[in-house]
Amino acid sequence: MRIAIIGAGATGLTAGWKLSSKGHDVTVYDKNDRPGGLAAAIRVGDDMLEMYYHHIFTNDTLLIDTIRELGLENDLGWYEPSNVIYINDTIYPFTSPMDLLMFKPLSFFSRIRMGLMVLQARFVKDYLAIEDITAREWIIRHGGEECYNLVWEPLLNSKFDIDSDKIAATWIWNKFKLRGSSRGKNINKEMLGYLNGSFIKIYERMAEKIQANKGELLLNDGVTEISKSNDKFFVKSQSGTREYDSVIFTASPERLSYVIKGMGKHYLDSLRKIKYKANICMILELSESLMPYYWMTVADREIPFVLVIEHTNLVKNHKYGSHIVYLSRYLDVTNELYSKDDESIKTLFITGLKKIFPQFKEDWIKKCHINRTRDAQPVVRTGYSKLIPEIETPMKGLYLTSMSQIYPEDRGQNYAIRSGLEISERYNQINE
Repeated sequence: MRIAIIGAGATGLTAGWKLSSKGHDVTVYDKNDRPGGLAAAIRVGDDMLEMYYHHIFTNDTLLIDTIRELGLENDLGWYEPSNVIYINDTIYPFTSPMDLLMFKPLSFFSRIRMGLMVLQARFVKDYLAIEDITAREWIIRHGGEECYNLVWEPLLNSKFDIDSDKIAATWIWNKFKLRGSSRGKNINKEMLGYLNGSFIKIYERMAEKIQANKGELLLNDGVTEISKSNDKFFVKSQSGTREYDSVIFTASPERLSYVIKGMGKHYLDSLRKIKYKANICMILELSESLMPYYWMTVADREIPFVLVIEHTNLVKNHKYGSHIVYLSRYLDVTNELYSKDDESIKTLFITGLKKIFPQFKEDWIKKCHINRTRDAQPVVRTGYSKLIPEIETPMKGLYLTSMSQIYPEDRGQNYAIRSGLEISERYNQINE
């Protein structure tokens, strides 16, 4: 079968690798100039670095198995992170349950309630039972108003912007569950994984395998139209129009709604009901270390970013020649900040950084990279399960598989790869 795969991220490349290994004639399209999607990488010093921060958890078993299958297991390292939270102009440790017990901004009673709330998340089995409750309601019910107002409200606002009050309790429950299960038997110790040379090695290896199987990878070749006639699909891109037997679309449902032709209005409207948040991520190559921690959560509405991540405080084997710091902000595409030029964003972010770290000097900056993407985070609102489109669309032979469909899980490489494996298996079963 001749198959067009739209999107050269983790899902598209995984599907392309597996389908091409079964003898299918695969072409993978992507509008960007490099593979990997949100795991795409740039060269920094003598090494490669993701354009958006990445690590994996010990329970990301499908991704770990894939790394092993691709012969990259020797590049996978495991590290113990140090996490803090910035709140009320102060930095507090925020890695272990003991840190929570010592978290002075909350009253002792609120600390106990918050700890029990996180622990209770492990025992919620029916996520559908809480998806019609907002995260705000659920946190206040189990952790109290002080806990919500001080910690979670600014974080939800920084993550989901104008939609923060609509987020389902399922989303925050899954976050608690994920972090708890990544600790294993020792709840005081978390381990995070990183691939030396960056995770792009995975996706470059997949691309190599697709090409070895006589498939194609078309970068800088955005798809502008998909249509069907006489049981054949016609994919129009910047390089021209080609004919296929099937199409697998791995970008957001809304993106599909704008390129597919011949689909009913009701279906197109349903695809547009799932919103995404954009992301602005600034990478600083510094001559000096900014902080002794890996991960800082910023619970302060006045600061223009929600995360400060000193990547080189986690990853020990690298050749960057600099201390690497990510500053990340999620926001709605309608937010005026998203449309600002790079220099304005840099100025705003640096001002926020100086507030948290008064010792920081701009002459530490050796290089600055500003990256932005429109479809970074699905908005998991109440009643989300009712919005999720089926993988098999009403147009026979057209499949949709994206980060919006992995619910109740949240976005991540492990689930993106799982989606690629699942669609390739389903495709082979349908077309046997």
